[in-house]
Amino acid sequence: MGDRTLRRIFILAGIALILWVLYLLKPVVLPFIGAFLIAYLFSPLVNKIHKIGLPRWLAISIVFIGIGLVLTWALWYLVPLVWQQLMYAKSSIPAGIHWVNYTFLPWLSHTFNLIPMEIDTDQISKAVMDYIQTNYSTDSIQSMLLKVAQSGLNFIQIGGTVVLIPIISFYFLLDWERMLESLRKLIPRPYEKSTMHIVNECHSVLGAFVKGQFLVMFLLGVVYAVGLQVIGLEVGLIIGMIAGLSSIIPYLGFAVGIIAAVIATLFQFGLDWTHLALVLVVFMIGQAVEGYILQPFLLGDKIGLSPVAVVFAVLAGAQLAGFLGMLIALPVAAIIVVLLRHVRQCYEKSQLYGSKTVIMQPAGSDSITIETEQADIDIELKQTVGKPLQDPEKSSKIDVSENKDL
Repeated sequence: MGDRTLRRIFILAGIALILWVLYLLKPVVLPFIGAFLIAYLFSPLVNKIHKIGLPRWLAISIVFIGIGLVLTWALWYLVPLVWQQLMYAKSSIPAGIHWVNYTFLPWLSHTFNLIPMEIDTDQISKAVMDYIQTNYSTDSIQSMLLKVAQSGLNFIQIGGTVVLIPIISFYFLLDWERMLESLRKLIPRPYEKSTMHIVNECHSVLGAFVKGQFLVMFLLGVVYAVGLQVIGLEVGLIIGMIAGLSSIIPYLGFAVGIIAAVIATLFQFGLDWTHLALVLVVFMIGQAVEGYILQPFLLGDKIGLSPVAVVFAVLAGAQLAGFLGMLIALPVAAIIVVLLRHVRQCYEKSQLYGSKTVIMQPAGSDSITIETEQADIDIELKQTVGKPLQDPEKSSKIDVSENKDL
């Protein structure tokens, strides 16, 4: 018993040490994690092309070239539209400030009996310059320039990581089957069946997330963008894209999108109740499409994450690993949920959770009583086929281990 406990302590200490080293090597490990997820995502497509008869390296190259062409086409089409809408938003800032000063603030003051207010851009600019001159000396400016230079180096590092991830993904995909087989052989033989069951469950959850959540985000962004463009909102495409990406967190996309759309509508059309109502209709349609079509058919209950867990996972991922952490937060959280579910099942079957169970059957009775330290449970048995539980003329006492199903 002592040797087993000591061995478990060493195993847990080794796992903790490995996790600590991985955390220290986070800037190096994150590109490999991202590359592994990309390889996992596109390995089924590579396998299908490889089965046609093409070499695996050629199948991977075809997939990567296809991804590059799709991204190039999307950027070629979207970048001019987004730039055009950004320029429109920039040119609309003076008109928006004028509307706030001469329409919204007077209405607010009159309705709620407040002191008249006004946005003075000259005063705001002067306050900003005074703050910079007061709080930033020559040394502060030098340190600021140093931070800008460091930011440039970080930008170069990010660019290098973006280039490195596809290269690592290519080699992952090239050795994908052999790598999985090597990992499977590392599993101790007595635990291979249960481990592969957990791995397959994690694979199912990840497949549901990859095929479902990102598709929901994309389609919801399309619904919002098209709807806002149809009602005549000039920056509808940008708002729709942001709302679609934000929908990775439940209801955040709806909240961000409708607030931004209402503000843009007020700047473009003024206090026009017709357009405000149309914006509300667009987002109500988006919520109906998400709730009754996209979520049930694309996701269902396969991921098993509550909205609170989703919010926590995304924020924790952003805190630990930035934007890439946000992208991988939900897949990692889904896997952790699967693992915790199995840990809980093992705990509930362990002797630590409950004491020895005793089953008793009184003579001449068709019912049995299960006695534990927690409760007495009566179970009615209906005999269908086979022998009786025991001779009705006798009664017995049976010890049942917690590790066996009753």
